[in-house]
Amino acid sequence: MKQQRLVQALVVVVGLLTTACSFSAGHATSSTQVTKSTELPLLSGWSKVDVDTGAISRLPAKTATAGDFYVVSPDHTKVAYNRCCGWGTPVVMANLDGTHAHKVTAAGLDGVGEQWSPDSSLLVYQQRDGATNHLGNLFVQNSATDQRTRVTNLDQKQDWGWWFTFPSFSPNGRSVLFQRPVGRPNDNNRNWDLWSVPVTGGKPTLVQRNAAWGGYSPNGEWLAYLSPISGRDFTGTRLWIKTVGGGAPRAVARGSLLWPRWSPDGARIAYTDGSEIYVMDAATGSTKKVVHGDQPEWLDDHTLIFGSG
Repeated sequence: MKQQRLVQALVVVVGLLTTACSFSAGHATSSTQVTKSTELPLLSGWSKVDVDTGAISRLPAKTATAGDFYVVSPDHTKVAYNRCCGWGTPVVMANLDGTHAHKVTAAGLDGVGEQWSPDSSLLVYQQRDGATNHLGNLFVQNSATDQRTRVTNLDQKQDWGWWFTFPSFSPNGRSVLFQRPVGRPNDNNRNWDLWSVPVTGGKPTLVQRNAAWGGYSPNGEWLAYLSPISGRDFTGTRLWIKTVGGGAPRAVARGSLLWPRWSPDGARIAYTDGSEIYVMDAATGSTKKVVHGDQPEWLDDHTLIFGSG
């Protein structure tokens, strides 16, 4: 789907972050009323592939829900998904069997980029006004209580065009890694930096300059990211890995790259290059093409869920 190539702003590739990101003291944690739904929309186009054997199978209609983002919790009990991207396209959370489907974003707003915490207790997503190209903010929601916390206070005054923050949790689940735009809000004069913010909200910490599409390895020792980022289609030219404690990064892949994701055991990284999904062995750097598609998300150490491309 390349996500309308990351949303009409990630428009050539899926259109899918400052002025400064200043946090007001006290982002209060609030419990919101969620809208319950008894019907789980269906989706064609989502499949899973065994990265070792290449065997592909469609997701059952019961769990292959309507969306351009689709992520299963690490404990395999829940799923979060949403269509992308426009006015009022909410994030929906459900049990893996399709029961108890309910919206987690506020009425009239849309959400994107949902990701689960390692223990499956929290879901992070970016909530925004789909009628604009403003960044919106990141929210963290408790999957058991539906209590949610706004954790960022991002600039809402500029039209950034590409607004996707690609959030993900740290391995200990205590912070969220996200990307934020720097520079002028137009396609060709913009950089991206990686930042981290506590799941309770607070002041963000700079993690890596001139980097986007970041993610920590499950053991917390490594950071993977893309850089430089194209001013045309939001793809990264190279995939880098560096130790979290410092040290020089090393380039492990080149191309028109998007969507790097670590496997649960930290042994491999999946990513897209054009309309193909590749998997790289993190220890050896060996890479193989797995399947035609986009937005790979790991179901387990050997299985990827992916969109149709």
